[in-house]
Amino acid sequence: MKTNIYVFRHGETDYNVQGRMQGYLDIPLNNNGIAQARILADKLSDLHLEYIYSSPLSRALKTAQIVADKNNIKIISEQNLSEWNLGIFCGHIVRITDLPKNTPVDFNKDIIQVPRALLSDDDFVPEHGESYNMFKKRVRDAIMNIVKNTNAQNIGIASHGGVIKALIREFTDWKQAHGGMPNAGFFKMCWDGTKISVPEKPDWLIIPPTQGISY
Repeated sequence: MKTNIYVFRHGETDYNVQGRMQGYLDIPLNNNGIAQARILADKLSDLHLEYIYSSPLSRALKTAQIVADKNNIKIISEQNLSEWNLGIFCGHIVRITDLPKNTPVDFNKDIIQVPRALLSDDDFVPEHGESYNMFKKRVRDAIMNIVKNTNAQNIGIASHGGVIKALIREFTDWKQAHGGMPNAGFFKMCWDGTKISVPEKPDWLIIPPTQGISY
């Protein structure tokens, strides 16, 4: 059976505004994020969502609750839809540099200088965190488990910027615009019983946003 999957990102947080790494930190929506979630709920009203599978982190779960309350939809919490766990990097403002990969990072500072080669290594495991490959696998496994075990025709996924980038990277060959999906944005994926596809390229992959995002 075909399932339409509408993946949406949580509304804005103060860490998004500040450009901080959020990762597994449970940062709530700010007032603007709540307003964004309400607008998103209106946009999703005509899609007849039957369930919303949500990251348990409060910024995603609150966004899901606002959408669900307006549209009378059941929410199912899914731990593996949580944001990339960047461990010791979380809470910091990260500045990417072209310094050598083995350059020490001073985590005693609020703004940290991180070599591009370090974060671009998909097998690098930050202290108390997970590598990108570990993260991407759990996200893929979570989505595949959901679609293989649902009987719904239309479902929502409430999650995070990093999760959404991982899904695009896993299920398409599209180049991503710098910054990724804006807060409270959404896009559609499809499950045909065999594979997941993304039928239409989202605008945020075509038009770069005015500012970056924080995971």
